Amino acid sequence: MFRNARRIYPTLRSLLLGAVVASGVTVATSAVVGCGGDENDPATHVKKLSDPATRVPAVSRLVQFFEDAMTKDNKDRNGPNVKPLLDKIVEPMSQLCATGDLDEKTQSKVVKFLSDARDARGAPCLIKTLKDYKPDSTEEDVRAAARGVGPMKAKEAAGPLFEAFTKLRHSKPKASLITRDVHDALLDLADPSWESQCTTIIGKPIADRKDINVLKDEFYHQITCAEILGQLKAASAVKPLIKIVLSPVKADAQATAIYALIKIGKPSIDPTVKLLQGGDSELMDYAKGEFLKANTGADGKVQDAAKKMADTAYVAPAALILGSIGREEAVQPMIDAIAKADDTGKVVIARELLKLPTSDTALKAVQGVYEKTSITMTIPPGVGAREQLLETMGYLFDASLVPWMVKNALDAKGEDADLEPMRASTLLAVTKLMKADQVAEVDKLFNSKTTGPDNKPSTLGKGFEKEYKMATELLKECGDKLDCYFGKLADPNSHVGDKQFIGIKSAYMVGVLGGDAARPKLVELLPKITNAATKFISVQVIDRRSAKGDATIAGQLQKMVDEAEATKDSNKIAAVNPFKTVIYRLNARGQ
Repeated sequence: MFRNARRIYPTLRSLLLGAVVASGVTVATSAVVGCGGDENDPATHVKKLSDPATRVPAVSRLVQFFEDAMTKDNKDRNGPNVKPLLDKIVEPMSQLCATGDLDEKTQSKVVKFLSDARDARGAPCLIKTLKDYKPDSTEEDVRAAARGVGPMKAKEAAGPLFEAFTKLRHSKPKASLITRDVHDALLDLADPSWESQCTTIIGKPIADRKDINVLKDEFYHQITCAEILGQLKAASAVKPLIKIVLSPVKADAQATAIYALIKIGKPSIDPTVKLLQGGDSELMDYAKGEFLKANTGADGKVQDAAKKMADTAYVAPAALILGSIGREEAVQPMIDAIAKADDTGKVVIARELLKLPTSDTALKAVQGVYEKTSITMTIPPGVGAREQLLETMGYLFDASLVPWMVKNALDAKGEDADLEPMRASTLLAVTKLMKADQVAEVDKLFNSKTTGPDNKPSTLGKGFEKEYKMATELLKECGDKLDCYFGKLADPNSHVGDKQFIGIKSAYMVGVLGGDAARPKLVELLPKITNAATKFISVQVIDRRSAKGDATIAGQLQKMVDEAEATKDSNKIAAVNPFKTVIYRLNARGQ
């Protein structure tokens, strides 16, 4: 028994000594932490940034502090937890970034933190990141830097940001992932110092659309620069922007160039009118050359028809620009241009003339073009000429046109196969525009005889029975009472399922009956209108009834666009996209 006790004693002694040693280690460790400061105090980790041995974990801990504070303050960078924290850690982290004494992973973590912080004291790090951009290497850091300097409006970042932009090649896989972020940052800053460089960039020719990589790179740079020039309202860029619209080779950038010209506004008018009137030989020759280039076959030859069209290739683009800007000083020059244009040119000019503030003279000129246009004629990109004019005339919201439209449709001569598309377009147009006392007139067209798809006798209105019934019942209910149509627009049931045409017809009737005074109420109702077509018609009414522009309404519409884009919801963004042209036009008219 005692022998066993003697054996156990050394074992117990060693265990006890081990416990004492372990206890000593524990106490010693606790003492080190205690001397190093409070681990829950950001200041403790800021001090550790100066020591290479503790720098990396200190960066991670400080970033974690920030993320936790953002969660507590519901992403509010000025919140009671976030703001005091940023005051302590932004400058030390920015200084650490600037020294370059970090491994790539930790450097990226610091850059992303300073981007998310959106604190001006972190801008030097983000600017350095942009300056140090290495293609196919540091794209993620550049993305983070761009996401920071744009919303921060860091003007000192303008030069480095634009330099990084010129290095980007959208055709490269890594770069293509960040081109949108850099684009957005450029538009956030829109620095005037870029005007000259952007004007040069949009003027670069595109020799061959077959080189897809070059095409991607050029369009990224040219489209972005066109947007910047529009935002800057750069009058010096008007002719280079017009050249984009004149070049079929640059078709992908044309919509952006037109938006830019609308934003520039009044300074865009005189050069475009001069072109439309055939008074700018430089632009006319450029349009001809670009048209021929686009229509050159694989054998290097241009067909005779294309050669003939090349001489007037400037007419349609010039009319499109003037119609899109929508200022009244373009009305008379466009009326005058109709007489000198070929058949296609007449229709295009007439269509764009309808987008300008209306006058009796302008309307008569358009009606004259319509009546002389063949029912089989098409205009680029292959749509019926009369159908295009009818659709655009609908946006005049002028019910006095209904009898004239009906008469022209019924009096037209030709083959049934050619007449039916035009008559169907007319019926749809007059159904939207007609007032209660015009239903009997429209009934004549609705009940006109035709041949159905089964080659049996039918009526033109057979394919529109549901919509026509809704329209006539709505007119019986509301008559000429504007508030009744506003009530229908406010009713969610008017925008869903098989009732959608009630909302569309109601929007047209607000345009027909409402006048300028209806605009504020329409703006108020827009968020409640969920149907895209009805929303589009509603903003067309606002546009039509704002001949002199309206900066206040433009600002209200812009707010809706900004709110939709902030959600990142593609459906919400698409629903407000039509607002943009109207916003630009309202501002341009008010200059």
